[in-house]
Amino acid sequence: MKGDKRMYKIGMTGVLLIALGACNMERPIETRIKENPSTFCNPLNLDYRFMKIDGGNGIREAADPVVTHFKGQYFLFASKSSGYWYSSDFSSWTHVVVPDSVLPVEDYAPAVFEYEGHLYYTASSGGNAMLYRSDNPQAGVWEKVKEIPSHWDPAFYVENDKLYLYYGSSPVNPIYGTVLDLKTLEIIKEPFPCLNSDKEHHGWERSGAYHEEPQRPYIEGAWMTEHNGKYYLQYATPGTQWKTYADGTYVADSPVGPFVYAPNNPVSYKPGGFIGGAGHGCLFQVGPNYWKAATNSISIRHWFERRLSFYPAYFDADGYLYSETAFGDYPMFLPTEKTGKNIRPEWMLLSFHKPVTASSVKDDFSVEKLVDEDVRTAWVANSNQKEWVQIDLLNPCKVYAIQVNYDEYGANQKGIVPDVYQSYVLSASKNGKDWYVIADKSRKKTDTPHDYIEFEVPFDTRYIKWENKAYTVSSNVSLREIRVFGKGYGKKPEKVQVLHVERDSVDACKCRLIWDPVSNADGYVIRYGISPDKLYNSIQVPNDSARLDFRGLNADQNYYFSIAAYNENGISQYLENLNKH
Repeated sequence: MKGDKRMYKIGMTGVLLIALGACNMERPIETRIKENPSTFCNPLNLDYRFMKIDGGNGIREAADPVVTHFKGQYFLFASKSSGYWYSSDFSSWTHVVVPDSVLPVEDYAPAVFEYEGHLYYTASSGGNAMLYRSDNPQAGVWEKVKEIPSHWDPAFYVENDKLYLYYGSSPVNPIYGTVLDLKTLEIIKEPFPCLNSDKEHHGWERSGAYHEEPQRPYIEGAWMTEHNGKYYLQYATPGTQWKTYADGTYVADSPVGPFVYAPNNPVSYKPGGFIGGAGHGCLFQVGPNYWKAATNSISIRHWFERRLSFYPAYFDADGYLYSETAFGDYPMFLPTEKTGKNIRPEWMLLSFHKPVTASSVKDDFSVEKLVDEDVRTAWVANSNQKEWVQIDLLNPCKVYAIQVNYDEYGANQKGIVPDVYQSYVLSASKNGKDWYVIADKSRKKTDTPHDYIEFEVPFDTRYIKWENKAYTVSSNVSLREIRVFGKGYGKKPEKVQVLHVERDSVDACKCRLIWDPVSNADGYVIRYGISPDKLYNSIQVPNDSARLDFRGLNADQNYYFSIAAYNENGISQYLENLNKH
């Protein structure tokens, strides 16, 4: 009996140890890619074409977007794209490649309008240009209509039986308008000036990455929108190569003016964050909701190295137009008729400045550039074979989405290249030892330079690994950024306690902001506007600064400011400095 008791005790101990061991074993990470995502992430994940010009080998470009709804599809036209795209859900885009002999898709700044069951198209030219039309643009079939005065950066607006045409791209000349008879396409009102730059009073129109350069800015990219009987003639400045590229608007009671400068300008502005620039695009509607399609700047290998983004846009109760670009390159809900003011989930960036290791590093293209939140830097590997990257999020986090942004180091392609693609596998681990595949794209043969994955089921993890499976862009796989989005389990930053604002006494377009830093912040977002309830513009500032010298104000306008700190766990309360400045 004593022996039996001893054996029983040993047996129970063994069972207990096995049970404790089972409790300590890592549970498998289970998730799947959401087949019908509810979100997207700027820049848009399109198969951006490579430049065709001499010296542009291997450099992708797209700019000056126009979005229009036609026969149940949303069509997206952009400069230098060898065609255009269409989509029914804003998530999956089909690229219609059209030869330049059929449609002048190699010209800049496309312009479109719909009339009597056809989509009409033209693009930039030095003078007159051919107008084309199609009743089946999905098939890429177009026919010539008539030569019209297109000029540079044309934009159409249709009202009743009139076709209004706005155009211009110059550091000297204004934006012009003219009016054509919609049925005959004959000019019925000769060209008239609408607006021009005023860099002495409009700081945001000044050239440069920080509005610091003295030369006159380009005024270009006209777009007309009617809302509640008012006509908003939008324009882009100061230059497509800068993160300060933005849109402003003038407002009138008639599509031919006179046009009055909107005091809350710019109306689309994004000088900070992962990718900057929010100029030269269009306003389009999805149901009752407005969206801004805009041009982003990379401009490292060439001034015209650019991408496209969508931002929510609004008209407030007083008729002021504005776009919401704060955290505009974080996941947002896809444009739908129900999007409204609920523009994005409360997911934060989990990967910013986190420890990262790689299989190899070429020259000084260090792996830390994968998590620096800057589209203009990149990690480059020594090959395009079995390369990998591993990110330590430092703490357990709940992951909802991942964006994989490829670079084009060493590329030499021109135009549309059908065999360009990137294949990879993403894995996750809680302990850095046991790995589970969360996205298997090893057989993918499509070109997705800004691939975005939303997960059906969010999952807890600490480590994320990317593994290259195939890369046909060049002999060295390169990545601009791997961005992991979700929710941390820690504390969001404390509220900023002090914000000082000092307007420059000599140049009222300038101001200096100084605030008390917050210890656990990844960065700060500053909002400003023309009244306490119109803080419509925003600037993202990295966490290594507690000061901002800003040059983008309108000289004859009072301003109000607020600031919040953010990190992987959320955004703090805003501190408002509601004194007039």
